[in-house]
This record gives sequence, C-alpha cells and structure tokens, in this order.
Amino acid sequence: MGNLIWHEWSRYVTLTASVYVIWASFWGFWFRKFFWDFIGGTLRDPGGLQPANNVSFFIDIIVKAPIIQILAMAFGMMMVALEYPAPFLKGTAIQRSFVVRIVGLILQAFIAVLFYQTHFEIISCLPDRFDKARESGDLLFFPSTVHKHSEFGVELEIRLCPALQKKPQLPAPHFDTAVQLQPEKPDPFAPPYVPNLYLGELRDEPEDAEYIILLNKYSVVPNHFLLVTKDYQSQTSPLRPGDLVQTYKLLIAAQRTGRRFFAFYNCGNLSGASQPHKHVQLIPLEDDGPPVEKLARATKVDYPDRPFALNELSYANHVRRFPPNLASATNEALESALADAFLALLDLVISTVRRDPDYPPGTPSFNVVLTLEHMHLIPRKKDNHTLSETGEPLSVNALGFAGMLLVKSEQELEAVKSEGVGNILRDVGLESVHELLLNEDAEGEGAGTERVQSDL
Repeated sequence: MGNLIWHEWSRYVTLTASVYVIWASFWGFWFRKFFWDFIGGTLRDPGGLQPANNVSFFIDIIVKAPIIQILAMAFGMMMVALEYPAPFLKGTAIQRSFVVRIVGLILQAFIAVLFYQTHFEIISCLPDRFDKARESGDLLFFPSTVHKHSEFGVELEIRLCPALQKKPQLPAPHFDTAVQLQPEKPDPFAPPYVPNLYLGELRDEPEDAEYIILLNKYSVVPNHFLLVTKDYQSQTSPLRPGDLVQTYKLLIAAQRTGRRFFAFYNCGNLSGASQPHKHVQLIPLEDDGPPVEKLARATKVDYPDRPFALNELSYANHVRRFPPNLASATNEALESALADAFLALLDLVISTVRRDPDYPPGTPSFNVVLTLEHMHLIPRKKDNHTLSETGEPLSVNALGFAGMLLVKSEQELEAVKSEGVGNILRDVGLESVHELLLNEDAEGEGAGTERVQSDL
C-alpha cells in the first residue's frame, strides 16, 4: 500500500510539473529571456548588466528563435502522455519504463531552467515586491482619496493626497540630451539599483534596446512601476518602437493575469516630467480604464486606422485606435502597428504646435497615454497651471490628461473643482485644430491624385 501511495504521489507531481512546463513554454514564446544571462556578464555604469559573449548561443536559441521553448513544450507533452497515460501508450514498454521517465524528467528540468517569461513574472510579482519595498522603507507610499468630478460627459478623478506636502522637494530636472547627467545631479535610475525597487530587466531584440523595471519610489497608487531605458536617454526624446513594444507587452501581461494597467509618458520640459532620464510609467486601474479612455471607446470612427480627436475635450488631442486583435499579433506586427500609430499622432502634435504663434521655442512637449485599445498624444504648452483662487501652481502631467488630476490639499481640490478641469487642461495644452489638419491632409492627397491623373 505504501509503495502504491508513493507511486501515485510521484505520478501527480510529474503531471503537475509537466503541465506547468507546457504553460511556461507557451508564455516563453511571447516573453523571451535567457535566465542565466547574468553569469559572466559585465555590470556597466550606466547601463546595468550586459550578458557575456559566451552566452550568445543561448540568446540565439531562446530569444531570437524559441527553440528551447519548443523543446520544453514537447518534453512536457511527452511526460503528460506517459503519466496520464495517453491511450496509444497505455501498457506499452515505454509507458512502463522508469528509465524513460527519469531521462525525460531530467531533460525537461534542464531545458525549463534556461528561460523565463519576464513580462508575466514582473506583473505577477508586483504586489509582493511592492509590500516588501514599502515595509523596508525603500518605497514611500502616500495614501490618498479619489474624488469624482463630472466634466466632458464622463466622471473624472481628482486624487487628494495631503501627504505629498511632506514629500522631499526634488531639484528641477535638467532635460539634457547628453549621455549622462552632471555629477551634482545624480541619476536615480542609474545603477546600483535599490534591490527592493528593482523588478527585473527587459530587452527588445529588434531595436537592441535594454530596459530596467523599477518600482516608483514615491507612490500614490500601489504597484506603480517604471520602464526605464538602461542607458541614459533624455526624457525629451520621443518613444522608440522598442519602448512602445515593451510597454504594450507589459499591458498584455497584466491583462492575462486578470489585472488592468495603463501607461503614460511625459515628453519634454513642458510635459510635467519630474526626471530627465527617459522612463514610461505604468499604474493599475480599479475599473475598465482611465476616464479619457471611456470617451475614446464611445467615439465612433469611420476609419479605425486613422487618427481622430475627442471633440468633447477642451484641448488639442490626437487618438489612434488599435486593431482588436493586436494583443495576439506577432512581434513584427505589434511593432509596426504601434510605431505607425505613434508617428501619425506625433506628426499631428508637431503640426498643432506649429499653428500656435505663441508656442515657446525649443523641442515640442507632449504627453502620451497608452492602453490596450488606444494611443493618445496631447501637445503641451505649459508645465504648470496657476490656480485662479489660490495663485499657486498646479503641476499637470499625462495623468491629468488621462482624467486623473492630483492635488495636495483640500484648498487645491476645491479650487480645481471651481475652476474646472477642462479650463486647467486647456491652459497647459493647446487649441484643437485636429479637423483642420485632417482636412488639409485630405486636400493635399486629392491635389496629388489630380496631378497624377493629369500627368497620365
């Protein structure tokens, strides 16, 4: 009886482990990384860990081509077929052989430890890592309350966080395009990283871009984290295809774990950015999206592959809707869709800025809001709004344009409600000329067609 129990227990353990390997292999197709790339690697400052050249073979068969993932899935299926067992194997010599089982399990374990699914694991570990960082004091959490405020036909959120008045005052960021900051202005996103804030690393192979994932040290919303370029890049630089793809993959991973996140990016010195090192921020949602996303979903568009504007809003905004199956697209298709959307919207942002005769000199600033369904770009003209009732400056970043303003006192809260969120956002944004720009593009295309026809 004892032997029977042990044999059955071993069988269940083998089945459980093999099913997990199959499941892990599936995720490994989407999120590829060689687990042991830190062995023999070089720690760069700035830059973090650079894998050694002698692991390039494993990078090739795990990251560039998912050969190891395919083998792991095959071994997992083989072990399930042996242990379940599959009808065509039941009672055969192979199914009864302990040697086959032992060899199969050893090979399965060896292959499975070579890779792991980074985006999925980053999202999965967030709650525990956030709690640990908070308990250690490495992360400062500022409790807040959310107040609903109706404008634009939707309920906006105004988050009141009095504790932010005690937050250490950070020096004004210097948005330099240099490779690294001046010594007197240390980069908080450069190594060595605070262990309790460090969540992992990602790599975008087509762009050869590397990223660090860090918890936000000063959090108002739990599980707020950052996607940071490993090498220093300026926050004034637009998002690159790799930035967009890795951010979107994190949103996909969150959705597949039953959570909802959205991402935002503050680009330029008038965007509300607080750090000069390029970083995208991701925060969780309690419902089905930030308020501005509800407006985007409700907007009917004749051409889903073209930019549109949310006409209910009081400021210039440009939106692009993604195909409904984008989350399951290949890496190439995902990069193409995201990059095309961003470039089309960025072109409209620049055209909007050019039409404003009073726009400050320098590189245009804008905010980006990214969800699984839409990309929003909003051109910026001012970093702060001066509240008419208090005379105090109110900083506005991309969260404000997502419909989620942040205030530090009851007085600010009442001043914002009295003045109106729309008026505040219009003051730091620009006048909408979206339809005018689209009409000009259409006329230009029409004129070009006429010229071609006349030439023919």
